[in-house]
Amino acid sequence: MNPDTLERILFVSSSGGVLLDLLALEPWWSKYRVAWAVVEAPDTASALAGQTCYWIGNTSFRRPFRIVLDFVSAWRILRRERPQLIVSAGSGPAIAFFALARVLGIPTFWIYTLNILATPGVSAKICTRMSSRVFLQQTSLLAAHPDGIVIGELY
Repeated sequence: MNPDTLERILFVSSSGGVLLDLLALEPWWSKYRVAWAVVEAPDTASALAGQTCYWIGNTSFRRPFRIVLDFVSAWRILRRERPQLIVSAGSGPAIAFFALARVLGIPTFWIYTLNILATPGVSAKICTRMSSRVFLQQTSLLAAHPDGIVIGELY
């Protein structure tokens, strides 16, 4: 991925701290055309007012049918937005986006949230295996991701 030709970024997020991590990167992403695939919640709606948002469901591995719907939704969003990069700091819906991105040849960045010190969740385990780059806020995760890039605390 050439940063000089990057124009379109898609962020995939749930609400809460995951969203805050991505918002903290605004000095970087504000110069690009950005769209959000985000779980609808009061904090996401207010924080992303004025942004291009696609409201997506919150994946639960206890509801396997939801995962199928996630792939359909992700496909539609990817076809419409045609991002050159997908970035997520967590959430179950990221799995569908990262899997489709891999098939479509779209680079992906995974950012570990600050509260993950040692044991990543299911989404992180799956998405980091498909990621072009993994960014860490804690050095404690370098053992699990020796190629990870430590960026420090975002907010």
